[in-house]
Formats: sequence, structure tokens, C-alpha cells
Amino acid sequence: GPMLLGKVGDRVTVNFRNDLPEETTVHWHGLRVHAAHDGSNVSQMAIQPGETYAYEFVLKKSGTFMYHPHADEMTQIALGMTGMIVIHPRNPARRVDRDFVLMLHEWRIDPGAQRPNPNEMTEFNVLTMNARAFPGTEPLVARKGDRVRIRIGNLSPMDHHPIHLHGYQ
Repeated sequence: GPMLLGKVGDRVTVNFRNDLPEETTVHWHGLRVHAAHDGSNVSQMAIQPGETYAYEFVLKKSGTFMYHPHADEMTQIALGMTGMIVIHPRNPARRVDRDFVLMLHEWRIDPGAQRPNPNEMTEFNVLTMNARAFPGTEPLVARKGDRVRIRIGNLSPMDHHPIHLHGYQ
């Protein structure tokens, strides 16, 4: 999903339309929101196909967060229904020249398949960063002397990501 950006104190409204053929919700992973907007399927009713729901909350702390569904989450997350949230402080204590955000995801895509296999839990064959597989991934470019922040999120089903960085000291 799209990366959401904001600053501490911002009031946010996300008008979510469910275009899936099944119910879903949005859970704001790590954000403090009212229970009715948590997407947990315990305190919020599922959003039915074709329905729209307005999530409203205030961004209370800075950091790196994620969002994902809490309805049939193993399938919906495995098909890529995830996204990153970056909340900047109103008055940052440290200057950052480059702020990179990477959403990692693993997939099982069999030859000739039209979509990933959402039931796979261990035998993944494609790794993506921000929905792109190598060589389509974007390089993280910075100038010598830049202060760089790299934010990494991983909501993949059950595995880790072997990644490393080149060209820095």
C-alpha cells in the first residue's frame, strides 16, 4: 500500500474503501488509536465489500509504523495488503539528510502463476523491497557526509529477510 507520512499532532482521516470480494479492516500497527478504529475485528466491525469506512485519529508519537488487515490476515497480508507509516517529530532533535523507507515482503510465485500463493509459509522464492524485486529495486543514494536513516518494515508471513548494505563505512 501507499506510504503514509505525517507529523506528531496531525489529525488524520483515511477514507478506506473495500474493493475486495471479502470483508476486511485496517489495523494501524503500533499507533494509539480509538478502539473503534483499531481494525481488530473485536472492537471494529469488518468493512464489507463495496463499503467505505473513515478511520480518524491523531498522530501522537514519532517513529516508523505499519498498517495491515485483521480480516483473513494471513491471506490478505500474504497478497501484499501492507504499508508503512512514517511520523516525523514536530521539532526534530537531529537533522537527517536522507530518510529511506523499505517495506520487505516475501512471496511464493510458481512459474505461470497469475498471483502469489498466499498459503505458503516457508518456501518463498521472491523477495521484494517496496513491491519491487531486484533488479527493479531503487538504490539508496546519499552523498558523502550525509546523515542517513533507513526504516525497515516486515509483515511477511513467517520468514526473515537476508539483506545487506554495500558501499559504506
